[in-house]
Amino acid sequence: MKKVLSIVLLTSLIFGSCAKNPEKETGKIRFMFDPGSLKFISSSFNPNLQTMSALYGNQKGISALETKKGIIGVDLKLVTYKMQDDPNYFGSKVNGELLSVETVKTDQMGNLKYGIEFGRVSSNESSKQRMSSILEYQPIKLPQ
Repeated sequence: MKKVLSIVLLTSLIFGSCAKNPEKETGKIRFMFDPGSLKFISSSFNPNLQTMSALYGNQKGISALETKKGIIGVDLKLVTYKMQDDPNYFGSKVNGELLSVETVKTDQMGNLKYGIEFGRVSSNESSKQRMSSILEYQPIKLPQ
């Protein structure tokens, strides 16, 4: 009788411990940003808002950020994500929900244009202030 009870208890313990993790199945569709031909330029983190941003752009955009001069054909995109804990590494953060995609472009006359492709920006800054914030990013220099 003890053997049967032990087997039943062990079996129920094994099957009871194999439950689905409710945190992984939220039912949300996760949007990811595809930079296409744009290159990674820089990143930033805002621990107060729990967000992280990545700036992508074309070669003319990188040159404009380096020289701080107006260049025709600039295409920059600031992609902002909500931070979330990395399930694989304790204490690290990874991209979570995509919050916004902001763009700064120049037309054939060199005039800057700001737009929001996706989501909405959480700050109360004007379009000119947002453009200025994006243009203040410094390209990351990677060793060759």
